Amino acid sequence: MINNEFSNISAEGSYTLNSPRESGLRISTDRRKNTFRSIILSPVKRRRKSARRECDKANSYVDIHEKSLFLIFTLTVAFSIIDAIFTLIIIKNGGEELNPFMKFLMDRDVLTFFWVKFSITSFGMLFLVVHKFFVVFKFITGYHLLYGIFFMYLTLIFYEIYLLGLIFKVY
Repeated sequence: MINNEFSNISAEGSYTLNSPRESGLRISTDRRKNTFRSIILSPVKRRRKSARRECDKANSYVDIHEKSLFLIFTLTVAFSIIDAIFTLIIIKNGGEELNPFMKFLMDRDVLTFFWVKFSITSFGMLFLVVHKFFVVFKFITGYHLLYGIFFMYLTLIFYEIYLLGLIFKVY
């Protein structure tokens, strides 16, 4: 009995397959293209730590993240809260807010300033965690941006500690 897969053998010795299913190929749509579904289901159905194929290395989503990324996210959000508190103390003692949007919020309501600053930082960092493998400008990834923002906040905190030292005459 001849296997159906080889039923179309030509005189030259080559053969054609009758259907994609007979060859073992998938006939459904590519699941890798359905990224929104992956994002929604990732808290429930965790599957991917990294891209499985070489062609998927850049611009792919995963649903299992490293512990170090959680630490960077948490510290950056904490630094944002500390920055808001230090900024309010510095402004109360004669400093000035240089960001016009934050100055507008601060003049309106301090609590609004705090929550908007917290929300922008938190959702921005969360967006970058989800897009950590995405490439911008051919070489900058979400990882680079996450660590860059973390070190920017770290530097800002040290600068504000220096300013607070000047205000309270510690130096």
